[in-house]
Amino acid sequence: MEDVKDLWLKFNEYSNKLTAALGRTSNIVGEYAEYLAHKHYGGRLLEISGASADIEASDGYLYQVKSRKIKGSPSTQLNVIRSWDFDFLVVILFEVNGAIKKAVEVPVDVAKEYGAANSHQNGWVITTSQKFLNDHRVKDITVPLSVLNK
Repeated sequence: MEDVKDLWLKFNEYSNKLTAALGRTSNIVGEYAEYLAHKHYGGRLLEISGASADIEASDGYLYQVKSRKIKGSPSTQLNVIRSWDFDFLVVILFEVNGAIKKAVEVPVDVAKEYGAANSHQNGWVITTSQKFLNDHRVKDITVPLSVLNK
């Protein structure tokens, strides 16, 4: 087994390389999810400081991307949504090894139904319950994003 110190140094080396390659923030999981969604939808990545959308697709639709790396159950709370000024919420849940466990595209009106107001965070939070992930109005995009992740 490798020494903890060596693992720490390798972790930081590769984290820094990923941050530089993605070129935006140090939130590697979130930035990689946006990278995959951008590859899938095309268009352009929007400014980091935008409160609502992350991607404007070539067809004009706006996408907000949320992600988590999870262990076990896919039920987790996503980061706060501060604005509903987008057309689709894209949720990408990664396995601990980096594979995509589940990815969905959610129309904004459906996402709003699942959003719970959170005054402390000044926005809304969504929990990725089985009901949310399997809502018949949600489009499963796990396969096409998994292809991009290989």
